[in-house]
Amino acid sequence: MHDVQALRRANPIAAVIADAGVELRRAGTRLIGRCPLHGDGEPSLVVYPQTQSYFCFGCQAGGDVIDFVSRQRQVGFKEAAALLNGIEVTTSGPRPCPPPAETPVRLVTANESRVIDAALGLFQKALWRSRPALTYLASRGINEKTAQLCRLGFGHASLADELRYRGLSLDIARDIGLLRGDRNAMIGRIIIPDFFGDAASWLTGRSLGGVGPRYLNLRTASPVLGLSRVTGPEAILTEGPFDWLTAVQWGLPAAAFAGSNVSKAALRALARFRRVFVVMDSDAAGRRATSELSLALGSKALSVELPGGVKDLNDLGRLPEGRQLFKRCLAEARPGKETTRWDTNASAALPSAA
Repeated sequence: MHDVQALRRANPIAAVIADAGVELRRAGTRLIGRCPLHGDGEPSLVVYPQTQSYFCFGCQAGGDVIDFVSRQRQVGFKEAAALLNGIEVTTSGPRPCPPPAETPVRLVTANESRVIDAALGLFQKALWRSRPALTYLASRGINEKTAQLCRLGFGHASLADELRYRGLSLDIARDIGLLRGDRNAMIGRIIIPDFFGDAASWLTGRSLGGVGPRYLNLRTASPVLGLSRVTGPEAILTEGPFDWLTAVQWGLPAAAFAGSNVSKAALRALARFRRVFVVMDSDAAGRRATSELSLALGSKALSVELPGGVKDLNDLGRLPEGRQLFKRCLAEARPGKETTRWDTNASAALPSAA
């Protein structure tokens, strides 16, 4: 028998992954490198020293140090534990690799990231010149400090000219959904970005009016918004970008689905947390997503009931007493006499604007 907790303490995950030949670089409280479990063209492996876990945004593998050794050496759990104990093992054959995710995940390339970063810089400047955009954010209860912190923007007409000026590829901008021809596909939309490391890797545009879809996403892999920035053992999971912005504004370690659909990749990304507070919308789709998450995550998923008559977290955030009401909802969701102590503020880990 192996003392699993002692094995984890004796084998820091960053050291074990580095010993496997992975060059890790620091990005805030996390470490990033090329995943050795698949052909990783761009660094997609994130190591979380605080929780002694890892997750690859390319192949969707994740877990603790024993899981990593198991996958990397293609052996079972017991054999991986023995290897960490310094015991050589023999196997009759390699363990089959885990099946791929149900949908291939396409991470952004370095060139795509440069295009997204350039676009976001333009969009950020445009936000502060747009009275309708600022008025809309205020109507949703999002203040200017949060807009700056989360690097929100506003779709600007001159995107193609800006990319040409910077010598960046318009074809790439078209491929990932930023441009339609030479026209900015995100024009007139509030821009909400996500980051991998310090670079923008994805964004969505929220329409201010009734023209076109409510949200328009880039064609790069849709993330669990903000998840890579949550480094503590607990996370609050919401349903949409504005619910996430509300939680960040309250200083909470939050992430959000881009909708109520729960993918297998998202579930794997959430597996590293000790507790996940699930705050979905108070409609049929939200209740269904809550049930799916509770079933998939087991006891680590804690369902948070919003007050009656409240549609979602952003709706609650627009009430004068919304923050205090939500603290009460979180306390009621937590089992026993545990108290909430957020060691990591997700907001503080967001990259600052250049």
